[in-house]
Amino acid sequence: MPRVALKSAADAGRTFPREFALLHQLGGSNKDVDTQALLKGADVYGDPAAVKGLLGGQDAIEFEQLAKAFAKPSQSGSVEGPDGNCLGWAARDSSGTLAPYKFSRRQLQPNDVMIKITHAGMCHSDLHTIKGDWGPAKYPVVPGHEIVGIVTDVGSGVTKFKPGDRAGVGVFVQTCRECGMCKQGEDIFCPKIVYTYNSTLYDGTPAQGGYSTHVVVDETHSFTIPTNLDLAGVAPLLCAGITTFSPYKDHGLDKPGLKIGVVSTASSS
Repeated sequence: MPRVALKSAADAGRTFPREFALLHQLGGSNKDVDTQALLKGADVYGDPAAVKGLLGGQDAIEFEQLAKAFAKPSQSGSVEGPDGNCLGWAARDSSGTLAPYKFSRRQLQPNDVMIKITHAGMCHSDLHTIKGDWGPAKYPVVPGHEIVGIVTDVGSGVTKFKPGDRAGVGVFVQTCRECGMCKQGEDIFCPKIVYTYNSTLYDGTPAQGGYSTHVVVDETHSFTIPTNLDLAGVAPLLCAGITTFSPYKDHGLDKPGLKIGVVSTASSS
C-alpha cells in the first residue's frame, strides 16, 4: 500500500479542497492508503490511468501528484466563478426542480471551519420547503441540513477542528449564544436561531444548505465525526436520527439492554 505524503494539511486543504477531502475519505494522509481504494476512487472521481501510473511500484506518492490525477472537472461546471465561490443545487420556484446555482459562502472568520461536503442526506423537510408546502420559500433555495464532510480550512481561533478532520452540520448554523436557552445548551430553542437553509444569516445574506460543494460555519455549530463511522451513514443522523434519539437521552432511555419502539414522531424525515 502506498503512503501519500503531505507537507502541510492546511495548505493542501486550501489549494486542493476537493482532492484533499477525497484523500481523507479514501484513507488519509501521511499513512498507508489501500491501493484498491485509490483505484476504486479514481474510477468515480479522477483519471484511472493517471492514478495507476502513480501506483506503479512506488512506496510514497506526493499529494500534489495525486491531486492532479484526481482533478476531474465537475459535470455541472466550475465551482469558482464571477457569480460566487460555491456551487449548489437550488430550487427557484415551487416546482421544486433543482438546478445548478452559484452563490458565495462568507470568508473564513476566526471561529469558522470550512467543510468540503462529501454527503448530504435528503430530509423530507427539504421537499416541503422547496415546494412551498410550509409557506413561500426564500427562493432560490439550496436545501440540505444533514451535512457531512472533511474540514479543509479553519479560522485562527478554532480549537475543535484541524484540516483533515471529519465534521457535520445539522439543522441550524447560527444562534445568539446569549439567551437562556443557549446558555443551557439548548440552542435549538434560541429565539434568534438561523436555520441551515431558507433562512437569513446575521450578516443579512441567505443561508444555503448542504446540496453544495462546501459550507462555512462557526465551529460551535459543527460536530466531530468519529473515524470508524461511514460518512454516508452519518448524514441522516444529523436530523432524523437526532430527532428520534434526543428524547431517549433526555428521559434516560439510552441505557444498554432496553428495548424501545418508536410509535410515532413529529419529524418529517
